[in-house]
Amino acid sequence: MNALTQPIVTGQPLAKPQHDLHNARSLLDATLRFVRQKTQATDDPYVISRFGDLHIRIEVAAALLERAEDFLNSVDDDTEISVAIAESHLASADALNAVSNAEFELTGQRTVLPGSLDDPLRWKLHLIGNFRLNGIHPPSVRSVV
Repeated sequence: MNALTQPIVTGQPLAKPQHDLHNARSLLDATLRFVRQKTQATDDPYVISRFGDLHIRIEVAAALLERAEDFLNSVDDDTEISVAIAESHLASADALNAVSNAEFELTGQRTVLPGSLDDPLRWKLHLIGNFRLNGIHPPSVRSVV
């Protein structure tokens, strides 16, 4: 079982990125079906490249999610765990946003998805950057997620 197929466990530190990744994968599959069945764009170089980009974003998010899960299960350093979780949140949200935008561009429709208003991503960018640039340790993993 990998990050794209495992069940989502609510209340866990990685539930939000798991949910975003699941939504991104489902939305990408639906967009692929639409483009294949209802358009003539399957030979368009832009469309082909767009799907390649989206696939890579989802795979990167899945890899970072798996890395964060490994850190949670095997690393004792709260800083590395917090940073790995924040990276996973960002990559999953980025993949979902990119797929959602592509859905609109390629189908003219947009699926309504829950936002991240309760979990501002810019603070996760700050947490990661401040640690990598300045060596400032983030708060414990429990206050980051």
